[in-house]
Formats: sequence, C-alpha cells, structure tokens
Amino acid sequence: MAGLDAARHIKYWQRCHSSFLPSAYTANDSTRLTFAFFIVSALDLLGPSADAATAPLLSAADRAAVRAWVLGLQHPDGGFCGSPTHALRDQPARGAANLAATFFALLLLALAAGDEGEAGAAFAGVERRKLLRWLRRLQRCDGSFGQVLWEGEAVGGRDMRHSYFASCIRWMLLGDGGDAEEDDVDVESMVAHIRRCQTFDGGLAEASEHESHAGYAYCGIAALYMLDRRGPFSSASREAAMEAGIGCRDRLVRFFAHRQFEYLAKQEEDDDASDDENFVESKLGDMDLDDGCACVGFNGRWNKKADTCYTWWILDSLEVVNAAPSRRYLVDVTQHRIGGFGKAVGSPPDIYHSYLALAALALLGEPSLKEFDIGLWCSKDTARKVKLARRGLLEKEKNLFDGDGFWDTVEPLGR
Repeated sequence: MAGLDAARHIKYWQRCHSSFLPSAYTANDSTRLTFAFFIVSALDLLGPSADAATAPLLSAADRAAVRAWVLGLQHPDGGFCGSPTHALRDQPARGAANLAATFFALLLLALAAGDEGEAGAAFAGVERRKLLRWLRRLQRCDGSFGQVLWEGEAVGGRDMRHSYFASCIRWMLLGDGGDAEEDDVDVESMVAHIRRCQTFDGGLAEASEHESHAGYAYCGIAALYMLDRRGPFSSASREAAMEAGIGCRDRLVRFFAHRQFEYLAKQEEDDDASDDENFVESKLGDMDLDDGCACVGFNGRWNKKADTCYTWWILDSLEVVNAAPSRRYLVDVTQHRIGGFGKAVGSPPDIYHSYLALAALALLGEPSLKEFDIGLWCSKDTARKVKLARRGLLEKEKNLFDGDGFWDTVEPLGR
C-alpha cells in the first residue's frame, strides 16, 4: 500500500502559503480567510507536535503576520469578515462579518500561537462579548442561523453549516461549563431545528423536504457534538443534544453506509461523462469490505460520483469497521504527484480537497500527521490552544471587571 508523501505535501502547502494562488481562486476572494485556515492548519497537521524540539513549519514572523491580519478583519459590530477586499454597497470597506469567517478566524488565532505558552494570549484583542451578542442576533426564531446580518436581520439560507459554525464559536468563547450565560444562543431551539432537518432516507438537509447531503449530515452531528462538549443543556446526559437532535440514528447510519462504493479504475477512465452528471453506484450488498475492495470512495448524495472530501465528511460521522480501502482511495487514487489531493482521479490538487483529505487521513491514524479533533476541524494541539486562549480571555475580562473600581464606589452608597 502506498503511503502519504508528507514531504511533498509540505512543499505543496508551503507554496500555497508563500506564493500567489492560481487564478481559479480569484472568484473566491471573499473567502480568503477560509483558505488561510486550510493552509495554516494543514502545515500544523504536517508539522511537529507542540512538545517536539523541531521548529514549526511557520516561522514566528509568519505567525505574527497571520495574527495581525486576522485581527484586522474583526468587524466593529462583532464577528470577523472573510476578506479585506469584500465589501457590499452601503457597508464599511471591510464588508460584513459572517459565521464561517468568524469560525476560521478564531482557529487561526490559536494556530498562530507558537506554543501553549503563547496560546493563553491568542484571543487577546477579540471582542468576546460583542461577538457573542452578534452570534445571538444571527439566530432565527426557528433555531436556525443566518450567515450575516443585513440591516439588523439575519440573512442567508438555513444552511446546516451555519448551525455547526455557531456551535463551535459558542464553545470556543464560552467553554466547557454547562452554566448559562446572558449572551448565549437558544440551544434548545437550535437542537429542535437540527432534528427537523432529518429526511426520509435518514440524512440531513436544510429542511426535511430537501435533498439529504453527507456534508449537511456531518455539520448537524458535529453541531450537536459541540453542544454536548460544552455540557448538558437539558438533562444530566452527556449526549443530551445528540439524543434530542437526531430523530432516528439507525436511518442516519444507513444513509452514511450507502454513500460508499468500490472505485473501479477502468470504469472511471472509460467514463466520458462530466463530473456533474449522475451515475448509479454498485449495490452496497455486493461489496466485500474485508478484502474484496481495493479502494472505496464516498459520495455526498444519491447517484453521484466519489469525491475526496466526502471521505472526511463520512468517516468523521461514522466509525468504519475496515477503513483501509478508504485510505487507499486517498493515497493511491486522488493523492497528486505535486502534493495535495484532487477532487477525483485525474483532478488537479486544490486547497479544499487537499485539506479534507489530510483531515480524513489524520482521523484514520496516519503516523505522519497529528491527531485530529473531530469537532473543530483542526489538530488536537490546536484545540488545546483554543482552550488556553479562551481561559486567558476570560481571566482578562474578570480582572478588568474586578479592578475597574466600580464596587469601591458602590459600597459607600450602601452604608
């Protein structure tokens, strides 16, 4: 079995960091912060562990530049913007803050901390209270979240990714404790919204009558997981949100199981259809995952081709008995000779699929990659830095509150 060519992937990601991206990325300039996260986090996954003597792949100067750039994207009303050049009419030059950018901004600030000693100050400069109030305003009455605020109203589809980002942001800024806070979102409404989005085939979508999608299913599960990670919201169960948010687990597991199928090289080579055209995969019952399938790929919806990113979306959602065929699909089929991973066989590498392929391989225990945090989309090293950053920010807030002299002026009035 071929292995992950870590040295080649490091070169690929270093090129992405230090040089201009291909022109095809120009249309995605409004999500520049997202690309920055993929690049920096990939180098973190491929780099030495936090306690290793080896220097990290990004220099101290590079990390400082990342930190300054991210903080420069913080919106005065709360949250972070996706790009310094993305602005809409009648808005400030920096544009509007959005959920995805805010999620990736917080993770980038943790990634920019060179070690756990620096991590305690990683969130210094983040307007925590303002951000939490902005997040609460993004939640609709039905429990879903918009992507941005427009004239004070949450706008954007009822995309399950928004619920996931909101759940992660909440955990990163509120912590593991189960105590409610004044600026918290309506968790029970959020869980009820996710539950309503399970479809007849067991998957999750924007609504129960929409088409199910493996990416949406992961986001719904991960949102519930991050709610439970903070602590019980309605019962003593450590999985209260997961239990309340998934109506039928058996149908959800079946939906994920039917996303996998055997990759047949000759069939792919002989297929002249475009990537967007449908095809019908082999029956799941015909597959022998123990030894009969060399490579197993995953699709995101019924009657679609295999796609590198769904190896992550599905493996992270479902524990696979024998994951070796899925690993082979990544390292033998979509791993590119210049580094990175393509969407499918023969596709050039791109930042999105390359990062999610590394995430899937890290989840499978790839020895040349750091351990992966399934809820936060980053290494466990980075997740630990997030916790330290939050602790540092909370302690700073408490010290400012205790030391502002307010109670010194109030006490004499009560005598």
